[in-house]
Amino acid sequence: MKKLHFNNGCGALLAVLFLSATAWAHAEEFLSEEDLYGDDLSRSVVVDDPLQPINRVTFQFNDFVLLNLVQPLADGYQAVTPDPVEKGASNFFDNLRYPVRLAGNLLQGRAKGAWVETGRFAINSTVGVLGVFTPADEMEGFAPIPAEDIGQALGSWGVSEGPYLVLPFMGPSNLRDLVGMVGDRVVNPLDQPVSVIDDWNWEWQVALGVTEFTVNSPSIVERYLRLKGSAIDPYSSLRNGYTQFRRGAIAE
Repeated sequence: MKKLHFNNGCGALLAVLFLSATAWAHAEEFLSEEDLYGDDLSRSVVVDDPLQPINRVTFQFNDFVLLNLVQPLADGYQAVTPDPVEKGASNFFDNLRYPVRLAGNLLQGRAKGAWVETGRFAINSTVGVLGVFTPADEMEGFAPIPAEDIGQALGSWGVSEGPYLVLPFMGPSNLRDLVGMVGDRVVNPLDQPVSVIDDWNWEWQVALGVTEFTVNSPSIVERYLRLKGSAIDPYSSLRNGYTQFRRGAIAE
């Protein structure tokens, strides 16, 4: 039986690249204060944030990284990559997250969701050429459904979200979603640096990690700038929007 392992030399880099994409994927539709409250900004989302001083420092660090490193990367990628190629690459990496979505549905007893995700994966991986295209979108019964993950499954079981966390490089989370992120990686045999696959060499691991992060970078930056540009307090807006989004996803 092959065992989990961390690869020497590239583990830290891969952890940043893959976990960053995973954490921000959890917040892919987080809301700004305006989205949440409209004209009534006196309302608020109650969030357990005992680590706020540390979280704010981490938020400022992430802000610097996003604006000075990730944004130039995203701009360069978009400048040289045709839109159809961008879309195909995004579809490809989204298709690879099928094991996470499947586990999220099964752990919540969502048999129909598991069936739809499996059908979509089979169709898009074959007819759609490894997921580059998404012909399943047009097939009856296999239209896209909200993505599920292990963090959502834990929430559906009644596990408390715990304290709000801002993770270096990775952005908004909470204790429950951090545990869920680890679970997401365990159920996905392709994920690195934690993997059940022993015969991947480090060059392929780094290449896949860099490519996935690059492909995701435009959407990460776009969402962040949209939130920051309209927020009175970007830290609070991101915290509240992320929490609201995750609670809504669990309550579906």
